Amino acid sequence: MQRQFPRLRVTGPLDCAVAQGARLALALRGWPTGAAGQAQATRLLVEFQPDVILTIEDPAAMIELIEDLHPGHPLHPCDPAARARHRELIALVGAARAELGRVTAARNLRDLDIAVFALRETLARLDRGIAGETGAALTNLDLVLAPVLWRAAILDRRFGLHLGDGLAACRTRIAQAYGQPPVRAMLDRAAGRRFLDGLDPRAALFDLAGAAAEWQRAFADLRARVLPFAPPAPPARAGRRG
Repeated sequence: MQRQFPRLRVTGPLDCAVAQGARLALALRGWPTGAAGQAQATRLLVEFQPDVILTIEDPAAMIELIEDLHPGHPLHPCDPAARARHRELIALVGAARAELGRVTAARNLRDLDIAVFALRETLARLDRGIAGETGAALTNLDLVLAPVLWRAAILDRRFGLHLGDGLAACRTRIAQAYGQPPVRAMLDRAAGRRFLDGLDPRAALFDLAGAAAEWQRAFADLRARVLPFAPPAPPARAGRRG
C-alpha cells in the first residue's frame, strides 16, 4: 500500500555518513532505505503534495524533521533535559564527522597526526557525554553516531589509528545499535569495503607503516579496546577466553 503524504526520501551518495544516519532514522519508522537519485549533495526530500517538496540539507535538521513528522515513533528522549543533552551530542557528532573527513583527506603525516588527535578528543567527549546512558532503546543520537563510530572502527583495523581505544560507552552504544536489522544491513562489510575503496590513494593513511607503531605505543595502556566492526560475537562458554 502506498504511503499518503508527506513522503520522505534521502538523495545523494549511498555511503555518505549523513545520508546513512538519515536513512536509518527513516528505516526505523518503516521507510525504505535505498538511495534516490545520484545527487552530489545529501538531502532529505519531503513531498507534501505532488508539486510541493521541501528540501533539507542540514544534517541535524534532517533528523529533527523526521522526528517531528513521526510523533507516534519518537527517537528523542522524552525527558526535556535528556533530550537537550542528546541534541548537544548530535551537534558534536557533526564535528566528529568533519574531523574524520580531515583524517582521510590528510596528505602528510603532520596533518594526519593533528587530525587524528582532534578526532580522538571529540570522540572522547562524546564517550563522556553518553557514559551515563542506561537505556537500551535506540535513539536519534545512536543513529547519527553509529556511521561515525563504524568508520572509526574500519580505519582502526586497516591503519592502526586507535581512534576507538578506551571508548567504553561508545562500544556499548554501537553494539546495541547493531542489534537493529536496518543498522546491520546498512553498515555491513560490503559498505565497509566501499568506504576503504573510496579513500584517496594519495592520503597519508597509506604512509603509516612506521607511524602506526608509534600510535600503538601511545595507546598501549588502553589494551586495544577497539570499537566493534561487526555485530558482537555470542558470549564465550565458561572456561574459554573471549
